Amino acid sequence: MAAKEPSDHHEPGDEVDGAREPEDIVLPVFDPDELESFEDDEDDDEDDVAIDDDALSELIEAEPRTVLITGACGNIGRKLRDAWVDIYDLVLIDKAPAEDDLDVIVADLEKFDNDWITHFHGVDTVVHLAAIGDEFAPWEALIGPNLDALANVFHAAALAGVERIIFASSNHVMGDYERMDDGPITVDMQPMPDGPYAVTKLVGERLGQSLARAFDLTFIALRLGWIQEGKNRPETLPHDWARKMWLSNADLIRLFDCAVEAEIEEPSFVVVNGVSRNHGTRWDLSDAAELLGYLPADNAFDESHRSSC
Repeated sequence: MAAKEPSDHHEPGDEVDGAREPEDIVLPVFDPDELESFEDDEDDDEDDVAIDDDALSELIEAEPRTVLITGACGNIGRKLRDAWVDIYDLVLIDKAPAEDDLDVIVADLEKFDNDWITHFHGVDTVVHLAAIGDEFAPWEALIGPNLDALANVFHAAALAGVERIIFASSNHVMGDYERMDDGPITVDMQPMPDGPYAVTKLVGERLGQSLARAFDLTFIALRLGWIQEGKNRPETLPHDWARKMWLSNADLIRLFDCAVEAEIEEPSFVVVNGVSRNHGTRWDLSDAAELLGYLPADNAFDESHRSSC
């Protein structure tokens, strides 16, 4: 693999336009250059999982969801808070929020504690971002925040009767495919984690699958691409591999919107890739489109998108 640079998503612990799902799409491999063909094929089928803007607004006005975000002061956490502040009832948890960030509940999720567990009651959806986001971190730094906290949050959510858990997984779960060939990277391929950090994300996915089977909940793992701090513009990405796995701020919100709102008939386990529609990307988005209704709009190689990301 080419030399890595810290980035991927600094969300953890640090880090709507849902389009209507096209009818009868068969996408063994997602081709971002053909995205327009999906966007044009809209209908009113009751089985569509995506929700158009009007329907989404009506749903939110009628019964706003309560969404709990761990790692609420990180890169992704801050972006979701800005997007959702007027849409959902937010419960925000972080280990070390700023002193003036009074909306955030201070909690050490590495310790299973009734003081923070009580905040999970009455929550519809848990978005778990809290973790160390450094893909080069050693095992001793990862065990507490990336494994102990993960297990505690998942069990607290299940015991509180939360309907849906959305887990910020990582492209690093499949990271070793970068040096193997140039074919598409699909979610059903054998995981190829590229280091201890990636292994903690794979553990989160597998624990989530177990929870989905044992409890009456839906677990969605998002294998997030390259998300820079702040404006996250494609011109500041370091190399071609980063551009092909880039996830713009706008598409980041679209992806999480879809993960929260997608109608999944039965409690289940879902894992999808989460990148933008970057030209030449190897990250297959078929499952994200089919299961969540996620249709990204931005392209790291398209100059016309760069001013709006």
